[in-house]
Amino acid sequence: MKVDPTFMSLAGCTQAANRLKPAAKNRSTSETDNVAVSDKAQTFQTLLQKAREVVDIREDRVQTLSKQIERGEFKVDALKIAAKLLPPNF
Repeated sequence: MKVDPTFMSLAGCTQAANRLKPAAKNRSTSETDNVAVSDKAQTFQTLLQKAREVVDIREDRVQTLSKQIERGEFKVDALKIAAKLLPPNF
């Protein structure tokens, strides 16, 4: 006996189609899905987009500080840095 590969592939397609029929019936009777986005999520998305548009490097500030460093005029205020790093009542 010789097995015809064409016949076997047709049998596989028929079996697959029979398995999908019950799923097709369920889909026709189900309601459509709805997605609702909260106002907070929409606001967050808007703010996130605006934050991405902000330039990370302030070129004017970098140039000013670079010139101060070159001239030896740049001074580090340790108290100011400490105040920003430590809690207010430290």
